[in-house]
Amino acid sequence: AKAAEIHLARCLALEGADAQIRVNVVNPDAVLRGSKIWTGEWKEQRAAAYKMSTDDLEEHYRSRSMLKRSVFPEDIAEAIYFFASDMSAKSTGNIVNV
Repeated sequence: AKAAEIHLARCLALEGADAQIRVNVVNPDAVLRGSKIWTGEWKEQRAAAYKMSTDDLEEHYRSRSMLKRSVFPEDIAEAIYFFASDMSAKSTGNIVNV
């Protein structure tokens, strides 16, 4: 799904460039805190798939990232704010992995 989103964004960026329409993508990793997707049954299924307890999931996702840091909702918001601001006025067709 993420690959399709990225490809679509790049195509839209090409189509919209002449009209100064910018299209960029924020590509978040697993955001466990503050996300309803990581509660209940979904969280239990992910833990079972990795053969670990639900308490170990956050550490699992933290350890697989290159910077070994958890991703929080505020991190995603900062990336979106950047793309929505004038700081990225000359940016289109880009992806920010968070």
